[in-house]
Amino acid sequence: MTMYSYDQVLTDVRDVYEQLTGLPAPKVDLKKPRFPLPRGADPVALVQNEINYLNLYLINSGISLRLSKTPTWTPLAEVYETPDEYVIELELAGMSKDEVAVQQINNILVVRGTRRFRRASEEAQYHNSERIYGTFERLFPLPAYVEADSPKTTLSDGILEITLPKATAASATTTTQSKKSSSRRG
Repeated sequence: MTMYSYDQVLTDVRDVYEQLTGLPAPKVDLKKPRFPLPRGADPVALVQNEINYLNLYLINSGISLRLSKTPTWTPLAEVYETPDEYVIELELAGMSKDEVAVQQINNILVVRGTRRFRRASEEAQYHNSERIYGTFERLFPLPAYVEADSPKTTLSDGILEITLPKATAASATTTTQSKKSSSRRG
């Protein structure tokens, strides 16, 4: 188990404080603490107790999900098709197209991104934030009749639209015939 130095702990605490509140962390003078420890207090046990309390608070409040690197939220989606296209739409309010990656792997469309907290200004003091920040990932299995190699993406009014053309009758027939011939060989 690696040990944190006191400076690393303070740096991490400052980072978490700033992420949670959106405010700069207060400066701490190590030489003149505002609240010195009482005589005979075990500083290690005291710090461990505070860490345990903070962990419980973060877990119970759901804030720990916001700070996690794993997918923390799931954007709402609609999937529909027209005679010519297969369309997937995701609600991504407050995100730009550069913050989203779309790729196709084994006939599954993978959409990943990260919504980051942005302060309105240096002077802004947030009283409440109900938006979910962090990473997301959505997987959409694609039907065989979709040309998955040529998705077209647009982001407008907080909606990411991914349009995939349907295979034409000629290419669908060719694909079906090649699948049948390969299954006969195998």
